[in-house]
Amino acid sequence: MQGSEIFAKERISKILLRLAPPVMFAQLIQALYNIIDSLFVGRYSETGLTALSIIYPVQLLMIALAVGTGVGINTLMAARMGAGRQQEAEEAAGTGTPLALIIWAFFAVFGFFFMPAYARMSTQSEAVIREVILYGRTVCVFSFGLTLESVWTKVLQAEGDMKTPMIAQIAGAAVNIALDPILIFGLLGFPEMGILGAAAATVAGQITAACIVARKGFRRTPARREALRQFGRIYRLGIPNILMQSAYTFYILGLNLILASFSDQAVTALGLYYKWQTFFFIPLGAMQTCIVPVISYNYAARNIGRCRAMLKASVLFGWVLMAVGTLCFVTIPEPMLRVFTRDELVVAIGRIGFRYIGPSFLPMVTSLIFPVFFQAVGMSLKSSALTVLRTVVLFVPLGFLFSRFGLDRFWLTFPVTETLTSLAGLLFYRQFLDHDYVGQAPPPAAAETPGPVLLPSRPGVVITIAREHGSGGKQIGKLTAERLGIPFYYKEMIALAAHESGLDQEFISRIHQNAPDAMRDLYLSSHVVQLAVRAQERIIRRIAENGSCVIVGRAADHVLRDFPDVVRVFIHAPEEYRIRRIMEVYGDSHEEARRSSRRSDKARASYYRHISGQKWRDPRHYDLILDSSCGPEETAAALVRYIEQHGAAAPADRDP
Repeated sequence: MQGSEIFAKERISKILLRLAPPVMFAQLIQALYNIIDSLFVGRYSETGLTALSIIYPVQLLMIALAVGTGVGINTLMAARMGAGRQQEAEEAAGTGTPLALIIWAFFAVFGFFFMPAYARMSTQSEAVIREVILYGRTVCVFSFGLTLESVWTKVLQAEGDMKTPMIAQIAGAAVNIALDPILIFGLLGFPEMGILGAAAATVAGQITAACIVARKGFRRTPARREALRQFGRIYRLGIPNILMQSAYTFYILGLNLILASFSDQAVTALGLYYKWQTFFFIPLGAMQTCIVPVISYNYAARNIGRCRAMLKASVLFGWVLMAVGTLCFVTIPEPMLRVFTRDELVVAIGRIGFRYIGPSFLPMVTSLIFPVFFQAVGMSLKSSALTVLRTVVLFVPLGFLFSRFGLDRFWLTFPVTETLTSLAGLLFYRQFLDHDYVGQAPPPAAAETPGPVLLPSRPGVVITIAREHGSGGKQIGKLTAERLGIPFYYKEMIALAAHESGLDQEFISRIHQNAPDAMRDLYLSSHVVQLAVRAQERIIRRIAENGSCVIVGRAADHVLRDFPDVVRVFIHAPEEYRIRRIMEVYGDSHEEARRSSRRSDKARASYYRHISGQKWRDPRHYDLILDSSCGPEETAAALVRYIEQHGAAAPADRDP
């Protein structure tokens, strides 16, 4: 089976078993960096273990910025390669290295100059402060391995190379594991370095991984002006990911500061929870990664029943996995804590905390899967809202509230937060089910209905029309096609793309309209929309290869930028003319027509920028710009005259 057939027809359990294990393995390797440090540091010193818990949010923030930047590069490269624009994909990849070095420089400066202030904000113990400064400065000043490896890994993944990054992660973890005991305890003739040795082992592993991916992942940086343009495009796509990941940093920092008001041992106990949590979350995290393409494809194909089935299977699978975690945290918290620490106060605090936290694992399944589900169907606002609700609105305020009733009650923060987030996710899901697109009956399968076909044509001119809303561009395009005797494609193009790809025609038709303005770039880069965009671009090229035609909308002028004999037309009109026309055609009031015109044009401009990286109204992209306020008939006549005068056409009723 091909990928789309697997997503549409394969048994869900088989899909999860097929896709999840490699992702689980990669995530396990990534998690080992922090866990191994904690294991050996806990054997060496209790103050060092507290220091690792304090520095953990800073490390998460480094990862959020580096990986989020990589995600922006990865998404931009995938979109450019999907459109056949390899050179632009290479320029995006080449921008990654300077961005990684900028992030490294920021954290190097922060670590060297501001780490003492950060340490004193988090603890009053001079011994812990010294350990935080030693470890924090080292991992920040030498973080270039982490930032470069994160960016170069995303470059390789955009090109479909998953093997090299996995090898790099395994090698990096192996170096870290091997060096930890040697440098911490001073084995094999090395000096005893304590927590500084743990930091050195960590950055050595990161640099090793970076060296492995450098050979294939490094790209030459483009010219300064082009690099600056790429910066903006990358961060338009990467900032939402950075913000969501950073939210975890700030809530953990907030909880650390609350617990620090009780004792350093309370901070350590929370840090040990996050170490153990990692092991139980690896299967859940892998499943989250694997369900996105399956849900995206079936949502775009309007196979909502399969989307619901995948969500249900994911939740049930997650509950089974996390029930094991709940059982361990409730029944054997003390042995779990003693793996890392011998401090009796840490064990006493953690024993109570683990038993409170354990039951939160079951609602945590839904509080984490619902955001992924909404991300998969392109509802970025709902996905982001749930993440912000959990990490910003609930965790720290509730932690502060419960801490007023004592340390033991503080741990109620976890089950209450996960339960409230799950309830919000369930409410959003009910709204999702009530959506018109979801509630309507699915269309007949493509195989059961006759598909649209390309219309007969001859070699000659391909006319692409971009237009402002209300300017009459569709009508002008149709009149032009009739007068030249060549095929016209608008809804026909969308129908062809839907039939070829198996996606829903209405979904493809509305891809540039379905996102709130603030989240439009994130929506357009989502997996579900990229399926439709690529299907559309493939069919636009096939239409152009078929012969002379008129194509309206969908950035066809840019998709066909390398095709010969393409005339690129932009149709506009004064705003009042367009408003009057919208009122006549759709029956809107004047204010409704004005809002509709501006909203639609903004959506078209965003779509065009996302597809091409260029401005929609820029006259440099078009061969002919027409004001349609003289009427559709006159505008079509002017366009036909232009085609005939320039000898560009070979209409179907003439000899080519």
